[in-house]
Amino acid sequence: MAEIHSEIKPVSHKRKVMLGVLMLGMSLLCILMTILFLYVSSAANRQVEDIRRESREAASRREAKVDQLSQQVTVLQHKLDALPDRTAEQTVDKVKRVVIQDEPPVKK
Repeated sequence: MAEIHSEIKPVSHKRKVMLGVLMLGMSLLCILMTILFLYVSSAANRQVEDIRRESREAASRREAKVDQLSQQVTVLQHKLDALPDRTAEQTVDKVKRVVIQDEPPVKK
């Protein structure tokens, strides 16, 4: 019988299959992480938008309150501006009356 001495050995595909499974698993992990990132990013964007909306509403309320207080200050300022004039006129009238009462009658 003849013996065949061949240098070619049967190739085991086990190593290549394991490497392929590892690469597939890593790809699935990357896909999963991408999906999670997009979900978290979307949720964060919604929360940021809600916060911005609430801030705009608060700023609007604050602006309305400032306008109201400005109008009240304007009204009070007009009242205060008129007050010294009236007080001065009343004081002048009282002083004139007192001076007239205290003056002796003038003889000619």
